[in-house]
Amino acid sequence: MSRRFGSFLASVLLAAAGMVATTGAAGAVTVEQVCVGTWAVTYDPPITSTPQVVEGHLTGYFPTCTNLAAPSGSYGQVFTDTVSCATLLSAGAAARTYTWSNPLAAPTTFAYNWTVSDVAGQAVITNTGLITGGTFAGASAEQVAVLVTPNVLGCAGAGISSLTGPTTLTVFRP
Repeated sequence: MSRRFGSFLASVLLAAAGMVATTGAAGAVTVEQVCVGTWAVTYDPPITSTPQVVEGHLTGYFPTCTNLAAPSGSYGQVFTDTVSCATLLSAGAAARTYTWSNPLAAPTTFAYNWTVSDVAGQAVITNTGLITGGTFAGASAEQVAVLVTPNVLGCAGAGISSLTGPTTLTVFRP
């Protein structure tokens, strides 16, 4: 990992983890859970320089979370999208379920919209929405994930079949 990417990643993760907004006593928002981990996406067929419809498989793992009721977690998700090495994911809406390591914590369903931004050559995917079921039901959440822009030579050849990067999940309670 390059020093520039490491600095960029640190700033993205710190910003995501530190998002506690206060708008006066009536509008105070508190952070109920922060999870830091990694995510991966695999593409079938592999992505190339030419946009094409692919099936994507997302997997994420949060080995470190701040809420002791749900100290670590994971998720999986399948999607279909038209993507390329230049456009790793289109904006949209979906839902995913986080499963927690504590069997007493109910799986948490997150209904969200996502956007994709190019920041310093990295794709930053921001998911924002509501927790609609499970342990954190009624809260809002934001998950920020980063993917390194794929290697141009790999994209021009057989394509890129998988990418991975860091991710942070923050759950807010009004």
